[in-house]
Amino acid sequence: MKAIWELSEEEIDAVLNIDLRGAILGSRVAVLQMEKQPEGGFIYNIEGYGSNDAMMLGLNLYGSSKRAVTHFTQALAGELEERGSKVKAGRLSPGIMITDFTVKALGGKESIALPEKTKKVYNILGDYPDVVAAHLVKNMLTNTKNNAKIEWLTTGKAAWRFMTAAFNKRDFFTDK
Repeated sequence: MKAIWELSEEEIDAVLNIDLRGAILGSRVAVLQMEKQPEGGFIYNIEGYGSNDAMMLGLNLYGSSKRAVTHFTQALAGELEERGSKVKAGRLSPGIMITDFTVKALGGKESIALPEKTKKVYNILGDYPDVVAAHLVKNMLTNTKNNAKIEWLTTGKAAWRFMTAAFNKRDFFTDK
């Protein structure tokens, strides 16, 4: 939740190394190994806030890196198809997952003071990783398409959550 000029060079490197460089290098290794398999394989990279060009104060770097992952994965899928590879690439769009990264800078020890408005939105739209993973994995196992996008928090689901928020009091941020 910092403006770009408030981030240290180390923080910038960490976000870009984890989100973008990790996806690129991981995909590279996966393609090289999967090309050796007669059946090929599937590579899925994870989108995040900013993948759809959404913007929020304090998430410029994270959003930029995730938008780059989306571009990279779509381009990778195109390259694989153009080369006639049996390897396919796709994107996973988990939506808002409630993890240590939600309230800790880079998952470390430094706490992030989330604005109340942000907490409210996260309580409406967020889910724990095990809930999201069950959906994503089920769809990954049945997917056969290159450049597929497997999405948990669809526009329809988000709209339904906002419409029913008054009846579903969820709170991920209050210690129980």
